[in-house]
Amino acid sequence: MKITKILGAASAAVVSAAVVAASASAYDAFLMYASSDWSCSSMELGAYPEGNVDVTGDGTYTVSVGNFEFEDEETAEMVPATATGATVFCVDIADLATAMDCGKGSDAYEALGSSATAAEKMAVAQDAGIEISDVVVTAISSDGTETDVPVDQSKILYGDIEGNGKIRLEIYNAYGDTSKDAPIDAAGFSFDDELQVTFTITGIGGDAAPADDATDATDADAADATDAATTEKGSPDTGVEGIAVVAGVAVLAAGAVLVSKKRS
Repeated sequence: MKITKILGAASAAVVSAAVVAASASAYDAFLMYASSDWSCSSMELGAYPEGNVDVTGDGTYTVSVGNFEFEDEETAEMVPATATGATVFCVDIADLATAMDCGKGSDAYEALGSSATAAEKMAVAQDAGIEISDVVVTAISSDGTETDVPVDQSKILYGDIEGNGKIRLEIYNAYGDTSKDAPIDAAGFSFDDELQVTFTITGIGGDAAPADDATDATDADAADATDAATTEKGSPDTGVEGIAVVAGVAVLAAGAVLVSKKRS
């Protein structure tokens, strides 16, 4: 085997690792919520970290908010607060619209103009292949009771609704287009423990656990490249005893690509 063939096998592992790393991007998703009277709210990523999730590709995900408390005037102790209804109720997925080229700055989005509706922005996201479906809302009480809040899937809106590069799933927003034709009864539920939203997203590639798959694929490619180099070590065609070392460097590079995979 020629030296170029050995290096080619090792380089293939590097390329494979790079491709897998690119598909393993993760996008922070969180539930943005404010109760009807704003007494309970969680409006930013990290406000309820245990309810956040990394969207890593096509799959089903659950985000949540909860643990709202207020100070009891008599005892001065913090006690669970009951959140009723919603003023703002959305799921935000950071940077996904930018990554899918269906948000602010993309040709299709900019062609909509400044007066575009959320439905028109959703159409741009759908044209890019994004579909969000099977939205389930669950209100959980501290006594363990779980109540499914009815959702009209046909009225759900999503896309780069605010023009900030995020994909927003708008379940209800008193300041948004869902206020005109709401997918849920925004005053018809309450909880004193946690509020969960489960949704399925497709069209963004990858899978639900790309990190594990990436490791397996890269290890397999690296092993193939190493075996090829070891088999040909010192062969008459190459005439170089240490050629396996060169291939080994390339295999190590493949591992380095995986470790340094970009997190978007």
